[in-house]
Amino acid sequence: MTKKYADTAFDNASIYSNKKLLKGTLLVSGRRISYIGARKQSGRLRGPRTRVIDLKGGLILPGFQDAHLHSSFGALFRKGCDLAGLNSEKDYLEALALYAASHKDKPCIRGSGWNYGAFGRRGPERAALDSVIPDVPAMINAVDGHAAWVNSKALELAGITKETPSPAGGIIERDPATGEPSGTLRELAAIMPVLEALPRVPPEELEEEASGFLRTLAAYGICGIHDAALTPDVAESYAALDAKGLLTSRVSGAFLCEPGGGKAQVKRLLALRAEFAGKHFAPRTVKLFLDGVVEGHTAFLLEPYCDLPGVRGRPAWEKTDLEGTVAALDRAGFQLHIHAIGDAAVRMALDAFKNAAEKNGRRDSRHIIAHLELVHGKDRPRFRELGVIANFQPVWFYLDTFSDSLLVRRLGEKRAGSRFKIRSLLDAGAAVSCGSDWPVGGDFISLNPLDSVQIGITRRGTKARGGKPYMPGERLALRTMLDCWTLNGAYADFREKETGSLKDGKLADLAVLDKNIFAGRPGEIHRAEVVLTMFEGKIVFEKSARQ
Repeated sequence: MTKKYADTAFDNASIYSNKKLLKGTLLVSGRRISYIGARKQSGRLRGPRTRVIDLKGGLILPGFQDAHLHSSFGALFRKGCDLAGLNSEKDYLEALALYAASHKDKPCIRGSGWNYGAFGRRGPERAALDSVIPDVPAMINAVDGHAAWVNSKALELAGITKETPSPAGGIIERDPATGEPSGTLRELAAIMPVLEALPRVPPEELEEEASGFLRTLAAYGICGIHDAALTPDVAESYAALDAKGLLTSRVSGAFLCEPGGGKAQVKRLLALRAEFAGKHFAPRTVKLFLDGVVEGHTAFLLEPYCDLPGVRGRPAWEKTDLEGTVAALDRAGFQLHIHAIGDAAVRMALDAFKNAAEKNGRRDSRHIIAHLELVHGKDRPRFRELGVIANFQPVWFYLDTFSDSLLVRRLGEKRAGSRFKIRSLLDAGAAVSCGSDWPVGGDFISLNPLDSVQIGITRRGTKARGGKPYMPGERLALRTMLDCWTLNGAYADFREKETGSLKDGKLADLAVLDKNIFAGRPGEIHRAEVVLTMFEGKIVFEKSARQ
């Protein structure tokens, strides 16, 4: 039941409600929206304590729902050396040397942001990293998080030697002359031994980091996130904040399930789900990495790589192991969130979901396949048929340095020009949600949903001046992009009845922009700013008072 009088009244607003753009007033009573309509008809719902905010034509949107990011990894990455914006080994080493010199008290050096194109096929070498960080372990993640550059101390700490085989789903790059690890580890399976061997970040630091991250989310109008590779340490931080009533965003998450563990992993994951379930924090999902990335030749393709004839990449999971594990997790009521970049990996994931439905019966599982860089045309209708959600990162949908060079070498012109077919999936009836994949990405990393919305509409970078859009036939309308970032994200989180759109009775999760992006040019959307964010009726970010 809502209150007799509204707590907050947003007047003179443009309101995106139920796929329509309205003009008027939105009222909030307690945790929920109590009225959307003309100002003159809202008088009886206003009381002496109602706060009136004149938006002067500003736009109210549903709070954004980032359906795929990595706050767990971000907590580690942001504590290290940021190489974003640099593009050569020389620049990387100079930045790392300066960072190490100013952080001599650290027991290890972390960092992120190097690009594949700056190195040869085997990736960066440990000898180069040893030259600037010789005395403590160092692990520097690639810009997409799918490879790590490590020094000799890190390899020694993790016990990775010449005799250590590459794990299933991972690659330890080696010196061709000696067979010794050369310094690049590809995919989480190969990275994890180093990650686990490095000193842990203290819980109080992680909770502080999570609090800062929540403030950043609020400043971007984000009211819900899905951490697509949740670690127990970060889960503890979210659970602690939730218990204190300090979460200013709804947080769902997926714990990792590794190949080869079999059905025995289900018991562990059930225990984690039960341990951390809270009011606003719900880790009800399980994440599987089925393949890697095209840049590292670890994406699983239907046809071979152009620069490695005969090589299609390999899946991280064996078919029988994948299908048995997915079926067991589905039977236990988990939602599955599968990373699949290559078209062969996408097909393999869809096959596993079909097998689970046949064995367990159909249910409202809302399983997810994320990224979908390449999807064969025959597989597009299967998303609707199987009820699988397609999760995209529109911030990647433009011609960047990878598309112009590295990806063309890997895939050839035709495949490199046929990636991220979001409109084709929507036209085939798929449910589509969007995420940022923060803090990983291509040559442009952004947590701001408005950057993603603009790129999804224009298929051009936000800084593009001239030049052609990437795959213009896959451009989406503004309303469609907003729905993918709001209501569809809530649907992926099983919360579409309570949040994700602006409607009487729904939770007051909303973002207020300083301008009406429906009235401006598509190329200017990223210039709009969030001036206020409300989460369940409480203002959690306000740039300036508008009274």
